[in-house]
Amino acid sequence: MHRAEFLNACCVIASGTLSGAPPRTVAGLEIPDTPLAREATNTARASEPLEIFNHSLRTFLFAELVAKSKALPHDIEAVYIAAILHDTGLTPVHMSQSQRFEVDGANLARKILTRHGIEGSRADLIWDAISLHDQGDIAQWKATEVMLVHAGVAADFGADLDRMERSDVVAVLQTAPRNGFIPVFLDAVANVAKQKPQATGNSFVTDVGYRMVPGFHVANFCDEIKADPFAAYI
Repeated sequence: MHRAEFLNACCVIASGTLSGAPPRTVAGLEIPDTPLAREATNTARASEPLEIFNHSLRTFLFAELVAKSKALPHDIEAVYIAAILHDTGLTPVHMSQSQRFEVDGANLARKILTRHGIEGSRADLIWDAISLHDQGDIAQWKATEVMLVHAGVAADFGADLDRMERSDVVAVLQTAPRNGFIPVFLDAVANVAKQKPQATGNSFVTDVGYRMVPGFHVANFCDEIKADPFAAYI
């Protein structure tokens, strides 16, 4: 998946708001309702703006729709936990002083998993899915659950929508509206960059390119979220 495909998005106005616990089913997909899932949900809801929580729920639903389209067997609860917690590292309450926000979210998930007696390979799987959710070039080579969480995030920025039924996408947007998401999300990311610029994840290859390759330029996230991939769904 190209970076532009991952980033190509903007906010879309959808009716309604999500309040209380998520519904049990959306677009024919069952949302996990285990004690672990409920704690993860409550943790995200307590710390995130509604716009970012809705994004996290959409991430899970889109991940499941991608899995359905490809007939991929996977650990649904693991995908849910990773999806619902993947942006908690953007919040002040869960933000460390020096780690990348992706790592902060992954470390938070590990603490919750430990309280539920989940350790070892399954905990590592969820940690990887969160820490690599925005690293598609790596996530695509990892376990199915890791790939799916990234795919769910990417779909909420416009990727792979053609793999899904229109009615399913509409149901997702109606359940977890996308209105207001982009500005709230960018403000949260900007706060991370302000608080700990050393943890923004800039690659050393980018540094070398800017210093040693004439005309080198990396596309900017803010410039690439202007098109609205969901306009046809409203």
